[in-house]
Amino acid sequence: MSYLDATPSGLSKAQVYEVAESFAEQFGYKPGEDLPAFVRKLGGNVQIEDTLLSDPERSGSLYVEAPDEFKIILPAHTGRARDRFTIAHELGHYVLHYLWDPTRVGGRMMALRRGSDRLEWEANWFAAAFLMPAATFADAWKSGLDTGSIAQQFGVSAQAAELRAKTLGLS
Repeated sequence: MSYLDATPSGLSKAQVYEVAESFAEQFGYKPGEDLPAFVRKLGGNVQIEDTLLSDPERSGSLYVEAPDEFKIILPAHTGRARDRFTIAHELGHYVLHYLWDPTRVGGRMMALRRGSDRLEWEANWFAAAFLMPAATFADAWKSGLDTGSIAQQFGVSAQAAELRAKTLGLS
């Protein structure tokens, strides 16, 4: 049996943010927590594969077999902050492009790294809001901590924290 390609949800950026934060809250994810453990709680697993040269599209990808059975592939050559964002990004595909779409649930789906389009934007929006929920992030940003400390608190890169602050109108 083959995999269907993921398709965009068509939700607005604000709606994607809301879905991401609601999903995290509903399933008990707190900023900075262990993401592979969270993925296992949902029925998925995270695999690290050295696909950089052999199959770059597979690096940072999602394969869904069923609603409670999916696999996230991480590249072997990236660091913790990048991996956390990739996991959250792939969770975005899982939630927005599989669970959210009633025509997909029950079937098989994959989301491979294929450039920058609406599908990838939605997954990136999801990842940012999932890892750095607006209210919690705003409190941390306004506390006077430096960007590096905030990034560490949320388990993201300084660049991701700076972009989130800008998106939320905090900087």
